[in-house]
Amino acid sequence: MEGVERCCIGKFDSPAVFLETIGRGCEKLTDKFKDWNHLFQADGPTMKDELGIGLKQRKWILMWTNKFRLGIDPYFIPTSKKHTMSRVQRLARIKRRRAKQQK
Repeated sequence: MEGVERCCIGKFDSPAVFLETIGRGCEKLTDKFKDWNHLFQADGPTMKDELGIGLKQRKWILMWTNKFRLGIDPYFIPTSKKHTMSRVQRLARIKRRRAKQQK
C-alpha cells in the first residue's frame, strides 16, 4: 500500500501519533491498532466487529487514512461550537419559540 510506506515519514512515526493528531476521541483507540499495516488495512466492518470501534470514530479514521494515502497530512479539526446543545435542550428551545409565536 502506498500510504503505509509513506507513514514513517515526518512527524507520524506510529499509529498512536496519527490517531492523536486527528483527534475526536480517536486517541483512546491507540491500543486497538498494532502497527501501520493494521491501521491502513482495516475497513469499516473490521473496525466494527473485531475492534469494537463506534461509527463516528470509524468514519473519521477511514477518512483520514484515505487522505493520508493521497498525500494530505492529518491535522486537528475542532468540532463545531454551533451545535453543542443536547437534543432535549434544542426541543425545549423550539417549544418556547412556538409558544411565543402563538401569542
